[in-house]
Amino acid sequence: MNGTLKANGQSGGLREKQSRSEELDSLTGILKKSTAETRIAAMLNAGQEGTLFLCDIDNLRRINDQHGHLAGDECLQKAAQILLYMTHPDDIYGRRSGDEFLIYMPGCRTEEQAQEICRRIENRFRTGRGKDKDRILFTVTAVYAASQTGDTCRSLFRRADAQLEERRAESLSEERREKRKDQYIRDVKRVRKELMEQIRKPGAYCQDYDTFKGIYRFLERGIIRSGQKACVILITVVDEQGGSLLPHEKDVLMERLGEHIGSTLRVGDVYTRYSSSQYLILVIDTTEGQTDIIVDRIKEKFLADSGRNNILIHHCYELQPARIGELMA
Repeated sequence: MNGTLKANGQSGGLREKQSRSEELDSLTGILKKSTAETRIAAMLNAGQEGTLFLCDIDNLRRINDQHGHLAGDECLQKAAQILLYMTHPDDIYGRRSGDEFLIYMPGCRTEEQAQEICRRIENRFRTGRGKDKDRILFTVTAVYAASQTGDTCRSLFRRADAQLEERRAESLSEERREKRKDQYIRDVKRVRKELMEQIRKPGAYCQDYDTFKGIYRFLERGIIRSGQKACVILITVVDEQGGSLLPHEKDVLMERLGEHIGSTLRVGDVYTRYSSSQYLILVIDTTEGQTDIIVDRIKEKFLADSGRNNILIHHCYELQPARIGELMA
């Protein structure tokens, strides 16, 4: 008799465990969606007003793709555990879908209280992120919908889903803005790298004539605002009688002269070969009265190196602001 009673007791315990197991999500150990929704519907039918919270793990798909599904499952288990600590025994708490949890709180009946709970949930997943360096970091989006007279489980979830979709759309827009921002930062870094000159040696900046002209005009405009002084020098190589050099002499002497100009001037100055026997120089922060000193230094290097009686003659003028008024007239 006693043995029979014991066996029946064991059988009843097993059935209870099996029934309980069928109600729980196998991964997280909390209520399944169907069980949780049935209990919420029963509360609504009984007139137990409250607030439904939906908690969605952000970017779980990305975590699965980058770290694998086992890592994604660990995140789900961690989220389930954290949310469990934040619920009351009277609350209905379950897993609704792959990355979404539901909590129905019959004790929450004001909008201010619901907003505060959402804030606490989201903040809980943002804080303490440095405690476990090996843990994958993730955040949660929380929304709510308060029950209303005549609500069914479906109508309550419909309103909560609408709130969640709105937050997801906002998050997606923000993510896109951040991606664009990151892209713009990458763009400006690339532009800076492309434009930045790696100066190999000190000396003036040698450019072709069209580039020289562009720099000249840019500086001419800048003088309007800055008042900076600049001068243009034209240096010509001639023979002892002041005439043109023979064709076979020009290239060698002009190449040598270009080297002396580049090494004599400063890094911020610019020069270009203007003709077969002339160089144009644009010197910054220099007045017309100081150009003789610059040319004398160039002459000294050139004549000492050439070993011939070639003559350098120069003419110069001080750069003036662009004539905006005259051009517009």
